[in-house]
Amino acid sequence: KSMRTIFGITCSLFLFFGCTSTPKVDTQKEVEAIRNLENQWSASILTKDIEKFLSFPSPNAVFMDENTPEYSGLDALRKVTETWFADTTRLFKTYTFRIDNIEVSSSGDQAYVRGHSQINRKTPKGVDVIKTKIVDIWQKRDGKWKCILSIGNSDNPL
Repeated sequence: KSMRTIFGITCSLFLFFGCTSTPKVDTQKEVEAIRNLENQWSASILTKDIEKFLSFPSPNAVFMDENTPEYSGLDALRKVTETWFADTTRLFKTYTFRIDNIEVSSSGDQAYVRGHSQINRKTPKGVDVIKTKIVDIWQKRDGKWKCILSIGNSDNPL
């Protein structure tokens, strides 16, 4: 009788823990999804496609760009991006972005990207190279990744 009881309890525990455990997240698949989004976001800068550019952040995303005040939301991002894309001193075709690292949480709903970007800019003295370090924080909402925080700082002197 005790053997059946132990067997019954063991089966019950296996069923309980087997049914309540969260499914494993394929973090490598999520890393590749984020890499793809970052690459598309970079491509939208090269082509100055503002609608595509605005499709990656969440509606209430926060942006901390180099040497500028912090701003948030897609309306603010649109205004900043329109000004940025209209800046004829920036040579957008020279823009590059390199991803250094992508980490995805074990739960599969948070991620960060660390990288570097570079763009050439015309100045009265010639062409300068603007180098920037970037961190993007992504969150998965309703099955879709959106950037919720983007931070950039420049290697260039003020």
